[in-house]
Amino acid sequence: MLKSDEYVLIKADYDRISRTRFPKTYFFPEQMSFSNSEALFPPAELAAVIGAEYQGQCDLLFYGPYPSWEEVQRFLEIRSLL
Repeated sequence: MLKSDEYVLIKADYDRISRTRFPKTYFFPEQMSFSNSEALFPPAELAAVIGAEYQGQCDLLFYGPYPSWEEVQRFLEIRSLL
């Protein structure tokens, strides 16, 4: 899907709605590419902190198995497509 025309339309729609609804606070990604988003791809130091917090919260919330922090970070595999 990330290579499709539909994804291009979704990004354009996201941008249009965000500019309309949040004109004072909307910060769009450069060239509408999410590959440099620190929210999706935090720097290593921040990722370590988030990973530890993720682990602690999952230990409290789940009774059974849950995805590891490394599994959650699978966005890295498709980063160039975003």
